[in-house]
Amino acid sequence: MATKVLLLLACLAASSIAQVHATATEAAALSTESTKSALQQLSAKSKLQTQVMVLGSLHLSNIKQQLDSRSLSSILEPLSRYQPTAIAVESLRPQDIATMINGSGEYQTVLDHFVGQRFLALAIKEQQELRLSAQKALESLEPLLDETSLEPVQRARLIKLAVAAYHKEIALLHWHYLDKTAASPTISTELQHYLEQLAASNNEKNTLGNNLAMALKLKRIYPIDDHLDKDLYRPIEARLIESYNQSPHAAALAKSDYINKPQRLKTEALETGNWLPLFSWLNSQEYQRAVIDQEWSLFIDKDLTQDAALSRVALWEIRNLNMSSHIMRVVAANPGGRVLVIVGASHKVFLEQYLANMLGVKLIQPQQYFAAPKTSKGQSPQHLFSDKEQR
Repeated sequence: MATKVLLLLACLAASSIAQVHATATEAAALSTESTKSALQQLSAKSKLQTQVMVLGSLHLSNIKQQLDSRSLSSILEPLSRYQPTAIAVESLRPQDIATMINGSGEYQTVLDHFVGQRFLALAIKEQQELRLSAQKALESLEPLLDETSLEPVQRARLIKLAVAAYHKEIALLHWHYLDKTAASPTISTELQHYLEQLAASNNEKNTLGNNLAMALKLKRIYPIDDHLDKDLYRPIEARLIESYNQSPHAAALAKSDYINKPQRLKTEALETGNWLPLFSWLNSQEYQRAVIDQEWSLFIDKDLTQDAALSRVALWEIRNLNMSSHIMRVVAANPGGRVLVIVGASHKVFLEQYLANMLGVKLIQPQQYFAAPKTSKGQSPQHLFSDKEQR
């Protein structure tokens, strides 16, 4: 009898503990929801909101056919109607390049792939010629960017300072602006050749970012990419790669419509000149849901080595959280403005999840501008990116 009583008391105690734990968990969840709701309410009260549009893109640098503002007008024109006051692209910040140069050896692969040894060598030459460190060059760059207008010689100096500061995106934008006949003698032949090659690149940073910035007469493009997680990457990849290569789920993903449909739409865009179907798909809720349900679910609940897979997810979130932080720096520099962020399409759903929680930020979807605008006379608006024959 005593034993039964003890067992009953033990069961009651366990039940009470479980109930207390459940109650505490529910209370914590309610507290979190309450805090989130309070943040949303506070954000809604903001007298000045900064709009942020995250445009998911394929990486266009893989396309061999030459792209330009005319061939991409079907996507550039709707984006121009958004009238962004700041454009951010998936490129490394000068400060992070300097950190990587002086940091872990693991970063050297990142620098080789995402910055390029040729650009780094040109940056060192400009630092030596200008007798400035990368940091001093970056500080000297800002006053020139604040100028209302620049003489060709001033713009040439701005370009040299941008290269010395590891700011490739600003150097390229102002190379597009530069009156080459008046100022190019002050820029080395080697640097001129490099910038000409960049200016002819199909990379969306150039074909979308620079063409749009020039049409809107913007002075800068903001780099917001991040790879500071890569000092942790190699050992995690080594633990993950075997199960990934043997995974039926990974093999199925590689053959799925999630992977293949964007490629089909890209081929159609190259044939027709209409890029809207591709970009509409990449920025649709359906595609963004597939990023989670098909790509990243592979690392959560499928057949990969679990600890390594979760570590890989953590690194991906580190990268996107850091990118969100860099985007908020752009927001801080452009309060009340309209920010356009051009990134690989799989980043979009993560960035928007984080940015949705930021005070004073209003997310804008590209689809709002992809529909053809109506004018009072039923005519198409003026095209910024088409020549006269195409109008």
